[in-house]
Amino acid sequence: MFNIQKLAAAILGTIISYTTIETANPLNSEAFVIFNRVGNTLEGGSRWDAAPRIINGNERSLDGGLRYSLQGGSYEAFRDLFTWDVIPSISNFQNSIETAFNAWTVVDPVSKLGTDLTFFPDLGTPVLGTGNGGVNSNGAEIDLLASQDAFFWNPGDSGARGETFFNDIFDTVTLTSKTANYTGSRAISGADITLNNNPETVYSLDIFRRLLTHEIGHALGLGDVEGDINPGGFIDDNYDGTSSATALATLTNPIAQLIDPLNPANSPFSLFTVPDTDPGISTIGVNILMESRGLGISEGNPLSNLTPLINDDYAGRQFLYPVVARVSVSEPATILGTSLTFGLGILLTKRKKIKSQKSTL
Repeated sequence: MFNIQKLAAAILGTIISYTTIETANPLNSEAFVIFNRVGNTLEGGSRWDAAPRIINGNERSLDGGLRYSLQGGSYEAFRDLFTWDVIPSISNFQNSIETAFNAWTVVDPVSKLGTDLTFFPDLGTPVLGTGNGGVNSNGAEIDLLASQDAFFWNPGDSGARGETFFNDIFDTVTLTSKTANYTGSRAISGADITLNNNPETVYSLDIFRRLLTHEIGHALGLGDVEGDINPGGFIDDNYDGTSSATALATLTNPIAQLIDPLNPANSPFSLFTVPDTDPGISTIGVNILMESRGLGISEGNPLSNLTPLINDDYAGRQFLYPVVARVSVSEPATILGTSLTFGLGILLTKRKKIKSQKSTL
């Protein structure tokens, strides 16, 4: 039996995801949300299966990497579906899409936890998504589409917006930590990411990349963190909304290292509702990619940041796709080393900024 998911706010019994960039108020929150938990517990959750799996004749697992395809069948055709402030070259546009996917594969610079997630283009597989709500589980594992008339926007809408749907089946998965038949879990069988391409919507390459990076998080099973979108679904170790200072301290501490990789539900976390206010999501200095209004865009996590995941984005990834061993910082991989250095630099800058802000509260 299939279950259609659209990731973020509950409307008419369907879980829905809607994302928009609001650069006028780029103050965001930090923790993570997953979908299809079992009741009010941390058990369950929709994930891509780590073990090879065939669903309705389609290979649908992390085995061999997650494949993605583009509407139009090429980077050039997909690029030309959108309006640009400056039309990017085909190679720059391709790099932007690849960077958005690769951001989810970077080693967490604090916990040193990596991931088994990998992504590969499969442009020879035609996109079969609807583009106007819902999902077609055929096509590639993740299909990227453009639409002027989607579930959350209509013709003439000029906002930089995205929405993501996925299907899952009521069957348990093997975790990336090798735990088989993980209790309450569901196997994702296909995801469609749709971005607004009304002619009035003008993208820069930076905005396009950040929006896509956020939507990929939804396709992996992560939800938006705002309390009005996912009440009672904010997973954290110690959220305290008593004041701006306590919210800042408890919404920015690293928690990925606390997750039990063999049984994430056994991790020392609780469920919270964090309001879209200060104290809460709008507390200055708290930034998260998986936040629907603003996508973590801030001085500490600017649009130019190619690895915009921060502490609890990494925690959400570790919760859904846990790994046991940490990566040694002395490993010689050139690309990984560059990502680690850049991510660590962003984190150190953020810490300094937080310390300064704490002193003013």
